[in-house]
Amino acid sequence: MTEILYADGEPEQSSMTSRILILGDRMRMDFGQDDQGFVLFDRVARTVWHVSPQDRKVTAIEAGGVAQVEPKPGQKPLQLDWPKDWTLSLDEMPSDQNLLTQLRLNGSLCVEFKSAPMLVRQAQLLADFRQTLAMNQARLWQALPETERQQCALAVDVEKAGIEYQSGLPLAIRYWNGRSRVYLGHQYLPVRPELFELPEQFRQVLIRAPDQAKESKRQPRSSQAK
Repeated sequence: MTEILYADGEPEQSSMTSRILILGDRMRMDFGQDDQGFVLFDRVARTVWHVSPQDRKVTAIEAGGVAQVEPKPGQKPLQLDWPKDWTLSLDEMPSDQNLLTQLRLNGSLCVEFKSAPMLVRQAQLLADFRQTLAMNQARLWQALPETERQQCALAVDVEKAGIEYQSGLPLAIRYWNGRSRVYLGHQYLPVRPELFELPEQFRQVLIRAPDQAKESKRQPRSSQAK
């Protein structure tokens, strides 16, 4: 089991330590407390779960395409065409053994990150996690009033979702809105499969398509170490 620690920062706020635990094709993200809420990602199931002990609820988000979502009767499909006058540019600059990458939209910096050639498999799992959430991020972006939509959010969270983790493990990430992530370290720990299980007694809500949520009685999949 791999443990990766990051310091996540928001503008004008103290940074918080985020813990990422990886076991096979499953990943758990929390703030270091075993008995508190967490996010669980299963690459095989292509599903992200948010576990809230306070609400005794598990919210599941399944992966899906953005423009290919099957709508409910009377509902328009989610169409999110990339604007023709928006231009993305990607610059990569070697830095010793690492790689500094900058993604710009119409010349404005959206994200800058330095990647190290280590924990490549684990980093790819993080990229897959971001891509799994892309459809939901697109839905949230489209639901905002046009005056509140951030162009870089569409670029980083939807069009290029997961780009921060596709060149190895990021040592530092800086986003256009002041958010940041700084690598603190990693280690290999004894396997604890129970940390990758979903509480069976919690109510489970499934989000499968835009504006569609329903109660699900599916039993959570058991974790499998690989």
